[in-house]
Amino acid sequence: MRTIILKGVEIKIGSKVKFIDNFDLYEDSTKINKPELGKVYTVNGFSKKGFFLKEIKNDIFEWRDEFGNTNLSEPGFGSWRFEPYQPLQKKVEINCSFEKILEERIEILAPNTSKK
Repeated sequence: MRTIILKGVEIKIGSKVKFIDNFDLYEDSTKINKPELGKVYTVNGFSKKGFFLKEIKNDIFEWRDEFGNTNLSEPGFGSWRFEPYQPLQKKVEINCSFEKILEERIEILAPNTSKK
């Protein structure tokens, strides 16, 4: 199984990643479904330079790489456009009990302001 290290975290199929960089992302194509900034996605496979995402499906396109070679595949998304997703908090169950507390009420009597 292929994995990559992204910002010190091992990413494999099924890992969650957060999309953080859409600069110049397939700007010349309106036919490609693209991830949205800030959203979390599941890695479904590895492309030449990054990921295929479970939540985003695209048609197979013909494209040229930086060496001029023609390729036929679904568009992937560069790994540098993502960061490992790490939830801010985990669900934790807390069991506690409370004892009944006796409350005392203190009445403060206002000074008598009536005139004699």
